[in-house]
Amino acid sequence: MAVEDLRASSTPFSLSFSGSGFLALYQVGVVQSLLELAPELLKSACKVYGSSAGSLIAAAVVCGVGLDDLKEFFFALATEVRKTILGPLSPKCSLLANLKAVLQRMLPEDSYLLASGRLHISLTRVVDGQNVMASEFSSKEELIQALLCSCFLPIYCGFIPPSYRGVRYVDGGFTGLQPVSSLEEPVITVSPFTGELDICPRDCPAIFFCFQIFNGSIQISIENLCRISYALFPPSTMVLNDIFSQGYQDTALFLYRNNAFGFNYFDGNFRFGSTCGKNDSGKTSGKHPGLYKRVPQCLTPYFLPGLWKKEQVNGLQDPLAKVLLQPYRLPALFRKG
Repeated sequence: MAVEDLRASSTPFSLSFSGSGFLALYQVGVVQSLLELAPELLKSACKVYGSSAGSLIAAAVVCGVGLDDLKEFFFALATEVRKTILGPLSPKCSLLANLKAVLQRMLPEDSYLLASGRLHISLTRVVDGQNVMASEFSSKEELIQALLCSCFLPIYCGFIPPSYRGVRYVDGGFTGLQPVSSLEEPVITVSPFTGELDICPRDCPAIFFCFQIFNGSIQISIENLCRISYALFPPSTMVLNDIFSQGYQDTALFLYRNNAFGFNYFDGNFRFGSTCGKNDSGKTSGKHPGLYKRVPQCLTPYFLPGLWKKEQVNGLQDPLAKVLLQPYRLPALFRKG
């Protein structure tokens, strides 16, 4: 059977990039690894979801933005933020202005055409705290506004939320940290935080300390607490480089694991949907010549499969999110009164 027939007969699947802050460099490493080791996977994804900084990575995948430019932007932004004592909270630091300028420069003019229908950006509506998934864009400016809204963290990025189609939104991570649109949809989840996910750091083999927050999965660990601080207040360039490398290696391990369970992303006949979510160790062949040619043999598949439960909730469920959004909802409440 031809490669085209295999692609046509496979069940559609999607990619989901979680909110990540400055740890978006981890997701850049993931995309870099997929481009080099399994480019067919990125091409075959029918939908690419993104929340907060993860929406920037999703947009880069859909619109074909160069990863080198994206890396350079995050490194430059982190360096600028670290120059002041208050970091991103300093009045001299304008995250949204820098982000808008970079998006204007990096996104192609027809980016809105490439993104419409395939890119899904998670937003949190200020008025009622409901999750909105933006997937249709009429212009490049409208696409940029949706990305800015998804990245707007109250207080951290400012006090006046940006608007998309005349409605004000804030960080999509409040209501969709790991965004999906259908509970039955096969999704490869990507996050820089350890949890019950497909591609993420693996701190320990225990999954008993994971909890659901902002509609995402995060494991309770010292490492994750450190990652949260890094997401908000960027570490040194050396640490950011290590985070990028870890994203690359974790993706290679993910591909290795699925190859060992009967998949093969490296022979040109990519087919994910027919066995999505089935990790049957009895199918292991023990030989992976295509993988060994591209991935260092020192990377061993000792991690767990992604077990994230996609429990979709449309509104605000976490007390922290409700508290952070309350000041922005007061004008709407006064209008109703």
